[in-house]
Amino acid sequence: EHGNALLSRWPVLDVRHEDMSDHRFEQRGLLHAQVAAPEGKLHVLVLHLGLIGGSRVRQLAQTRDYLVRHVPADESVVIAGDFNCVQLARNWALEALDVCVKKHAPPATFPARLPLRQFDHIFARGLQTQSLQAPRGKAWLQMSDHLPLIAELQWR
Repeated sequence: EHGNALLSRWPVLDVRHEDMSDHRFEQRGLLHAQVAAPEGKLHVLVLHLGLIGGSRVRQLAQTRDYLVRHVPADESVVIAGDFNCVQLARNWALEALDVCVKKHAPPATFPARLPLRQFDHIFARGLQTQSLQAPRGKAWLQMSDHLPLIAELQWR
């Protein structure tokens, strides 16, 4: 409904959606799926934050509150999406997920034709990032104005 999608190789146990629209000019949402991974249940949140700085701050606060309400602190979670920002997203992940965001530069994902910024992020609790890449090529340019961000994660 708000443009978020999730593909999973494992069975999806439950799906929820939360409207995160901050004003009437931008429809935004959070998609939450519980997935039956071989190592156990995994929560996956997919989101797309707004273009306005104040909206992103409020949407991240709403996401943190959503995590507290719907994802037990001892369960693994992956949060991915277009955060439309860099430092605010990293600071939020440190505070909300208590995860250290690596200092090395992740791949730029925007704009797809000549990627200069990293607006797309993948944060995880209970899993460790093994690799992070943004594939390039003509096919990706036809799909979005952002390149996809692909992470290889390993259970801790």
